[in-house]
Amino acid sequence: MRRIIKGQEPEALRCWKDENAEVPQNLTYENMPKPAVKAQMLVEQGHLCGYTMQRIQTVDDCHIEHIKPQRQAPDLIIDYNNLLACVPSDTPGHRPPMSNFPYGAKKKWGTQIDQNTFVSPLQADVESRFRYLPNGSIESTAGDSAAENTIKTLALDHGQLTDLRKAAIEVRVLDAGLSANEARALSQTVMAADSTGRIPEFCLAISQVAAWYADRIRGEN
Repeated sequence: MRRIIKGQEPEALRCWKDENAEVPQNLTYENMPKPAVKAQMLVEQGHLCGYTMQRIQTVDDCHIEHIKPQRQAPDLIIDYNNLLACVPSDTPGHRPPMSNFPYGAKKKWGTQIDQNTFVSPLQADVESRFRYLPNGSIESTAGDSAAENTIKTLALDHGQLTDLRKAAIEVRVLDAGLSANEARALSQTVMAADSTGRIPEFCLAISQVAAWYADRIRGEN
């Protein structure tokens, strides 16, 4: 997972809370200004799913994920710092078959979590706690039981998702004919957003494999 740095809650969300401060029964997830919340999260996330790093084109192509599930943390249901934009969509007319997403947020669903069982993409060290391999697979770093459990909870090692990462890695790294210097540069630039604010799909997987590839080429020479 790529690290996500949350900004201040969207103005629309803040105003909605202020307007309903004296009628707290109105402060529900159902009433929350979801499009505005999704829009800001997509900017923060580089238009990538918070768990899988898959592309999210528009606010209609994602749903709002509660990092700590609603039943576990009812006091955080409308807390912006507990929310992510994730695939798949929950927008009527845009919802794909759930069989298309046997991993990620829908796999996690209402699983209760804590710091010993789950690594959040909001954690500063999240990118160092997972290792992506050239074949698209994912591992936890040695001895990191929380990262290992996160992979299982989100099914980040599901074959369908692994194949998607593998294809991206092959296009950007393995089949691209890169020099060692080019691969090393790619490992840095692929983590940055383009002029539209979008970060490449599966950026961290590509970055880690590009760095490995650069070292391998240098070793062979």
